[in-house]
Amino acid sequence: MNNNKIILKTEKELKIFMSPIRQKIIKQMEIEGKPITSKHIADKLNISPSSAQHHIKQLQEIGIIEFDHSEIINGIRAKYLKLTEKTVSIGGYIDDDLALDRDAIAKNMLFETYNNYQALITEKRPIIIEEYNKGNKVVDLLSGVVHLTTEDANELYDIINQFINNHSKASTDTHPFEFALIAFRSDLYR
Repeated sequence: MNNNKIILKTEKELKIFMSPIRQKIIKQMEIEGKPITSKHIADKLNISPSSAQHHIKQLQEIGIIEFDHSEIINGIRAKYLKLTEKTVSIGGYIDDDLALDRDAIAKNMLFETYNNYQALITEKRPIIIEEYNKGNKVVDLLSGVVHLTTEDANELYDIINQFINNHSKASTDTHPFEFALIAFRSDLYR
């Protein structure tokens, strides 16, 4: 098993992962890019702290979230959590009775990312134009076809994956960029 990858194989794992509130927790933690408390998550998502803790425990169970450190804040021990440094695979290539669940997860992830992209374009167009006039790329959608050997495709995947892993933590001079990447051999379905 690859120690840098979580492959969701069972119905229980997929059900834990596909929960809309858990998807929001993962996304919020990705946006934060640093360890945060369950109270912080509860406040950001407008849910109760007990609900946040319940969902976090489920995500810990499948290895997506882990304990980072604790601090004493106003006399109370606060536990900070972070996303593990592992790639999560929904196992889209697995041929079993869970294929429809995997498909639903993939569609929802793409749908959420596209909706956020569309909302940004619609609601913040003047800011986007201003940033582009400064030479800053803040939003884009690229589509097309590239011609790759199997080795090229594997290399591209590794380059993208390494780049994403190297930039998954926030720092004072970074901004969170949401993305969804799909790549597939188009000649296999034609």
